[in-house]
Amino acid sequence: MKPRKKKFTYGTCAFSRISPDPIQPTTKALNVVVSFDEALKLNIAIDECCRELNSYDRSTKAGRDAALNLTIFFDSNRIAVNEEKVK
Repeated sequence: MKPRKKKFTYGTCAFSRISPDPIQPTTKALNVVVSFDEALKLNIAIDECCRELNSYDRSTKAGRDAALNLTIFFDSNRIAVNEEKVK
């Protein structure tokens, strides 16, 4: 059974700021500050995606390769939650 793929995000939220700013090629860690209200939105989006991933048959390659993807849009200070494949 192949996992179904949504054609949109499970949700988005805004973040307040990132540090260090600006990000350099040598940057080893990125801090993303999210307000409480926006963190609740992010939590719901991650939960919805995880529930969908959990419904896949993990005994199939497609089910094992299903993953959650967090996309950070620096130009609009947004985080989106999508499905992706590990491989």
